[in-house]
Amino acid sequence: MECPACGKPMEEGYLSSKGPVFWSEEVSGFSLPTRPGDVLLGKAMGLLRPKAYLCRNCRTVTVKY
Repeated sequence: MECPACGKPMEEGYLSSKGPVFWSEEVSGFSLPTRPGDVLLGKAMGLLRPKAYLCRNCRTVTVKY
């Protein structure tokens, strides 16, 4: 995969976390998705490891959920 920011090759790997990994419009202070627009970046609650792509050149991480 090419980096969408700089066009260089990205490395395939996984994000890891002790809790769920999720996206939110704001920092909520909670370690779980609590807002209607929050997006869980995996298939279930608990320990998730979504596939991610890393660009060391521009420090960009891309995740598909």
